[in-house]
Amino acid sequence: MMFKNSIKLLCANFAEVWKLLVYHIVSIAFCIGLLAIFHGQYWEWATLAYNDAGLASVFGSGTFYGGAGIANTLTAFANFVIYFFGIMFSSNAWIGVYFIFVTFFLLPLLMNIGKVVTCELMYGYMSACQKQSFTGTFIKTIKSSLSYSLIKVIYALPFNALVVLSMWGLTRLDGKVFDYIMPFLIAIAPALLMAIKSLFNAGWAPAKVVYNHNIFRSYKIGMRAVWRKGEKVFSTAFILYLLAIVLSFVLGIYSIIIILPIISPLVHIFEMVAFFTSQGMRFYVDGDTIFSPKKLEENDKIEDAKYIL
Repeated sequence: MMFKNSIKLLCANFAEVWKLLVYHIVSIAFCIGLLAIFHGQYWEWATLAYNDAGLASVFGSGTFYGGAGIANTLTAFANFVIYFFGIMFSSNAWIGVYFIFVTFFLLPLLMNIGKVVTCELMYGYMSACQKQSFTGTFIKTIKSSLSYSLIKVIYALPFNALVVLSMWGLTRLDGKVFDYIMPFLIAIAPALLMAIKSLFNAGWAPAKVVYNHNIFRSYKIGMRAVWRKGEKVFSTAFILYLLAIVLSFVLGIYSIIIILPIISPLVHIFEMVAFFTSQGMRFYVDGDTIFSPKKLEENDKIEDAKYIL
């Protein structure tokens, strides 16, 4: 039901997808502009890493569908990343630090600001079927969204590192049998880890938007709410991420055009749906339909009654 309601809300608010996409494009362009200061060095190091990793032969054999095989392809991409960072930091550590700051701190910071804006827009629609201006909401929420984003980026680092480490570990597996099971592992492992991550932070931004408490109290409220429907939240998140990964494999480069612009707002909407459902809050699914989940006291166990918000 959470997945179904999330899709309905996405379709009913599809205009927000384009607004968020424009914001993402502007944010990415801004970060690329900052990185362009050292574009000559980055291009040189990327070229060296490209040759060392043997990516030319991978693309020449048809990437995922050619003779290279998915295991060899993913291994080559993982090697490229390792070689690139190794060459960059051995050549100029300060430029490497700058690259990491812009790519892994500033860009996620900007993306998380967009997340809060989207959740705020969805709160207006879900609670009162109200449409709001993206720009106006961005300006109105910039103070709270910035504080949330700063903490969220730092908080998410261990989770993201675990996902990257698991992907790297899969590419280190050797043996003919892994050529056959690698596509399944490479899809299931990150989807599983991202679903686990959702159990801990899916309710954070919604709680901040709905109750307007400070960052840390919002996290506590959000996690407690999500864990009331832990199994449903986990299973829905797993399906959501698994579909995104599988479709990315199937569509290849076209996933950048089709999947990525949709998956981000869909995840934000799913988190709002999960929070509203867990809190027993009625909400608009579309202009003519109101969904009524179980009330809060029906979701809580007797021993949890003291935590009713």
